[in-house]
Amino acid sequence: MKRLKYRHLFYGRSIPVIISMFAVFFVIIVVTALDTIKNESGYIYLLIGSIAVILVTLAVDYAVIHCLKPDEKKKITEASPPEWKRLPDRMKEKFRTDKETSLIASAFVIGFELIIAFFVMLSDGVQTMLVTLAVILPVTLICLAVYAVWEHIWENMDDSAIYTEIEVDHAFEGERKRGGGRRKYIVFYLPDGKYVLEIYGDFPPKNIVVIKYKCFIRWEYADKFI
Repeated sequence: MKRLKYRHLFYGRSIPVIISMFAVFFVIIVVTALDTIKNESGYIYLLIGSIAVILVTLAVDYAVIHCLKPDEKKKITEASPPEWKRLPDRMKEKFRTDKETSLIASAFVIGFELIIAFFVMLSDGVQTMLVTLAVILPVTLICLAVYAVWEHIWENMDDSAIYTEIEVDHAFEGERKRGGGRRKYIVFYLPDGKYVLEIYGDFPPKNIVVIKYKCFIRWEYADKFI
């Protein structure tokens, strides 16, 4: 569960962290621009000091964002530990993917990149097109391969797979996304602390299911599995 707990280190609040980092980098640039360093060792001290200041700033950001309110501390104290159960076969079936659909989606992604490469060729020539393909195709193939392995692992779970159902305490909207809209997060509490997870649907779930298999862990909406 620790991997879920620390999936969003700053609970989706990246703007305060970015602002604090910008301020730190600004100070570092100003100190460097003053040209007060007289020898080579001075640059080493500046580098070490800069790294230390950055780490301290991140630690302060983390401490401030993770500071719990009294009611949150109470919820953590009163929370029950998760009850793990063996994953039944009917829930394992939910992880069966449509191979044909996956292949079509993969072909669509690669085809879309080939179309982009074609227009690059028309505007900048064959050499630029080849460079573009050499950059994007390997990355795409690696991502598709990793995704295929990930799905294969969950499709072939044995009897050691376990799950637990957890009640969501509340949801909140975070910062704006590049494509419009806001990021959405759910919050729940366990005896070991506060958990914040990002959701990608429009409606937050009332309960979630956390599945563990060997060294892997994932979570899903409970209404899709139970």
